[in-house]
Amino acid sequence: MTYAEFENLILLSDRMIASCVPRKAEYGRGFYSGIKFHFCNSQPESLPDYYFIVEIARRDGIRDVHAYAHGYLDGCKGLIPEDTP
Repeated sequence: MTYAEFENLILLSDRMIASCVPRKAEYGRGFYSGIKFHFCNSQPESLPDYYFIVEIARRDGIRDVHAYAHGYLDGCKGLIPEDTP
């Protein structure tokens, strides 16, 4: 992934976070964190555990933990975010 592709995905996640739809905003927050992990991670086969991500989301007071976790994992895999998570 190039830096330009990374920046485009960050901007896309920022737009999702600004959305009025709570589920989409939480997905965008998770995706934002996940794509940063993906860009900085030198070992793409080492993804965080889903339940670990859910626990972090609960601890941080995220409203829709499953949308956040789904977005985080999509970001960690380097996938393009969904329009409707």
